[in-house]
Amino acid sequence: MDILIYFVIYTNIECINSVYFLGSMTHITPSLLKSLQLNDDQAAVYLATLELGEASILEISRKSGVKRSSIYNFIDELKSRGLIIETTKKKRNVFSASSPRSFIEIEQTRLKDLQRLLPELEAVENTSRTKPRVTFYNGVDGIKHVYAESMSERDTTINGFADFEAGIKVLGENFYMDYYLPERVKRGILYRGILRDDEMAKKYQQRNNKDLRDSKIMPGKGISTEIDIFNNKVALMSFRAKVPFAVLIEDQDIAESLRTVWQQLWDRLPE
Repeated sequence: MDILIYFVIYTNIECINSVYFLGSMTHITPSLLKSLQLNDDQAAVYLATLELGEASILEISRKSGVKRSSIYNFIDELKSRGLIIETTKKKRNVFSASSPRSFIEIEQTRLKDLQRLLPELEAVENTSRTKPRVTFYNGVDGIKHVYAESMSERDTTINGFADFEAGIKVLGENFYMDYYLPERVKRGILYRGILRDDEMAKKYQQRNNKDLRDSKIMPGKGISTEIDIFNNKVALMSFRAKVPFAVLIEDQDIAESLRTVWQQLWDRLPE
């Protein structure tokens, strides 16, 4: 019987390493290595150990062509996966490879564990879908991030309560004029705003057509927090706090409810 020997050939074709067995001309393809979740060095070590039966790290290194230091880096992983078994014989540690059938047994065990766990995972998933996602953003950069989020989908509508005077004071008119307004218009996003009654609101109201905006002014000073409703999200931005901040709520029901409230107020305001 021919002694089965193998060596690792590092090919330059597509920078992919391949493992060959010369005795039987068996070719371990990269796709097969991936299916076994082994990289080239791990596969070489496993196959060398499989052939040697029992061996030390030094012997495995010589057989596989993988440096001992590299083997020590991943041998514990192979042991934890049940592919390599470490025992002590005559006061020295030796390693042996599990049967190739262990791959199937390991995956079958994982599959059974996943099947048992699946109902619990699905319960967590369903629960998370029914809960709103709330994200807090501190500072000017955080608020700008929320503005960018409001423009994530083209050709949509933002329904908002706007405090232009405070917002522009915090973010700067350059942000509105050089970034936000042209970008929103470019993306075809209509802004329908109920505005706090101040001179800044009246100034910007004159630019409604150019800025792709439809707006009405609410008498009094009742709006001190900007609220934007878009897609399935609601953004609340406080410019008058000592440290400006924003809260982004992602929930379809909340967004629809506030959109309804916004529409009812809009309908009552004069043109």
